[in-house]
Amino acid sequence: MKKLLAFSMLFLLVFAAACGNDDSATGTKDESEKKVDKTELKSTLLDFQLEVTDVLKENHKPFAEFEAIKAQMNDSEVAEEEKPSKEEAQSALDAAKEAGPKAAEALRGMEIPSELSQYEEDLQSALEDAAKSYEKRAETVSLEAAEDAQAEADELFASFEEKFSKPFENLDLLSPKFKTELE
Repeated sequence: MKKLLAFSMLFLLVFAAACGNDDSATGTKDESEKKVDKTELKSTLLDFQLEVTDVLKENHKPFAEFEAIKAQMNDSEVAEEEKPSKEEAQSALDAAKEAGPKAAEALRGMEIPSELSQYEEDLQSALEDAAKSYEKRAETVSLEAAEDAQAEADELFASFEEKFSKPFENLDLLSPKFKTELE
């Protein structure tokens, strides 16, 4: 009987402690809500990054194809019969010139999720720099082997990456490297 009474008292003590109205418990609840919000924010940002990466990859293809043809044409180690024809090169050049404005339009048309509203200014500015980069890339693309022809486009793209990284840094995430995704 004494054991039953001791067990009952222990049970009531544990029950009373668990049901207590303690302020520290609500503080923990607020912290967990903030943590969930931050986790959701990270998830939304990463999803948006994937969308941007998909748009970039799709619209960068004509430039990558042109650069490959141009490199092959200007490579002295490639035999003349293996080099692309001037018509192929011109066709790839034309496709790259057409792709620039399309890429810019696609980037400017992207909608930033409402959950990322606190980062909207940085993200919108970043997307604008990426759009300008593709417009500049289309303007300066040529069959000539000039190395600095794309310098301004590369600077704009670097600015895009830097601005796009700010929300990632604020959320303690690794910054995306879009340039490596496109290579």
